[in-house]
Amino acid sequence: MAMPRYRPLHLCLLILVIYTAPSIGLLNGTELLKAACNQTSDYAFCYATLTADPNAGGPQALAGDLANAALRLAQTKATHAQSLIPLLLQNATTSLDHNRLQMCQSSNNKAISQLSSANNDFNSDSLDTMVEEINTAARATNDCLNEIQDKGTHFSLLATINADLIKLYEICIVSTRYFTVEDLY
Repeated sequence: MAMPRYRPLHLCLLILVIYTAPSIGLLNGTELLKAACNQTSDYAFCYATLTADPNAGGPQALAGDLANAALRLAQTKATHAQSLIPLLLQNATTSLDHNRLQMCQSSNNKAISQLSSANNDFNSDSLDTMVEEINTAARATNDCLNEIQDKGTHFSLLATINADLIKLYEICIVSTRYFTVEDLY
């Protein structure tokens, strides 16, 4: 059987494709941030949030920097919600509002626990587990949001925090799709 003959041009193109193939899709900095934010439900929120973080918005930012920034911000917002709920409970005027807030308190505690675990898994490179935990936190946060959204102005701040939390979870998960070997070291 005769071996196929490659012309020098074909061989050069093949070498070029092999040489550049690993770098296709490897983005960092602003291009990565734009690509990741384009995959979220709220580009403007994603872009503004990540560019405000010097590590995530910097020219050398990797996908891990984006995910880490979103995860840290989610933990901060969830903690803010945790401190807000008892104040809302004190001011609840109906038993239905009280029940909604108790459910939110339980959901928020679950979300905070899952975010803590996700942070530990992020730091130990257990990305599949981290994504599962963030999804669990998102479901818990969404449960609360469904209970309080459009139920009165006294819930509006908590509803806004929860809506932002869900967007931060999304940013974190989307960012993991862009992880490269560099993000794991």
